[in-house]
Amino acid sequence: MTKLPVSGTSLASPIRGEGQLKQVLIDLRVDQAPSPTAVHELYLKLAAIIGRWMSEQQQLEASSVAGSLLSTAKALNEVSIILGGFETGIHSSLEIAVASRIAKFLALDPSITSLAEAQELLSSFRREAARIAHVCMVARADLPRGSERSGRRAVDWYDDFTALLLLLANKAVSARTRWRGQDCVRTGWLVEAAQALESFLYREMRSPSAEACGKRLQRSRRRLREVKGQNRRTR
Repeated sequence: MTKLPVSGTSLASPIRGEGQLKQVLIDLRVDQAPSPTAVHELYLKLAAIIGRWMSEQQQLEASSVAGSLLSTAKALNEVSIILGGFETGIHSSLEIAVASRIAKFLALDPSITSLAEAQELLSSFRREAARIAHVCMVARADLPRGSERSGRRAVDWYDDFTALLLLLANKAVSARTRWRGQDCVRTGWLVEAAQALESFLYREMRSPSAEACGKRLQRSRRRLREVKGQNRRTR
């Protein structure tokens, strides 16, 4: 089902500390003496990646939002109709009875000076309810329609994680990525770094194996190259 895009940004603390992150950077040969500032900046980037993952888990399906907008519009329209029972026009006996009784008891409010003022307040509320009902239907029509592409949905947050790994790879000493035969299992520095940094992420975010990690990196790098190519063509 189509899901609504994530809006806003959030941060969530990694499950391991900055001191452990510093040691990981040393072990990966990114920096033999990383500064506290550099470690903290990387830590915040991991926090942002976790925050994006959490946001993606909370994405709403467009169909559920559409259903709520429709039910809200129907309820407001019903309110708008029944509150017009005391106004000029043709109304059912039920509408007249309900609207008149609401106006009568609303006029007992100390802040309301008369029955006429209570009726005007109801009329104003009725008009606003009708307007908001219309806006609900417009908002519903504006939602994305149809289903997402077949297959698994792209893990967008992992693209951010991969981009971060590629930046670290440029700094690493003897960083290497190689293929082991034709089994599509990526080994070497990039997978080693990915698994080391995934240990700072929530358990649900981690790759279940080195092979799965390699495949995630492969797909992510392909998406990043596609985005980069699109950006170049639009310049």
